[in-house]
Amino acid sequence: MANKSKKLKLNIKGKFKMFWNQYFLKRNIQKLGVSLQDVKDHASDHVEIVVSGEKDNLWNVVKWTKNQNLFFVLNEVLFEFTD
Repeated sequence: MANKSKKLKLNIKGKFKMFWNQYFLKRNIQKLGVSLQDVKDHASDHVEIVVSGEKDNLWNVVKWTKNQNLFFVLNEVLFEFTD
């Protein structure tokens, strides 16, 4: 059974360094083997990301977003899979 492409919507809340945030997200998401569909900055402490790809790769994105890094201080990650 082939892996069907799905979409994943992530809402990440925390403190972001906005200038570098977009570049950092795009670069790392591409490395995880998924396509970036949309990035919305809702506030200085909230960004929404929509990616698509195989379900295994989408789970890798969820795991990756839950790690702290230089560009944001993480408070919360909410996610949902969509078709």
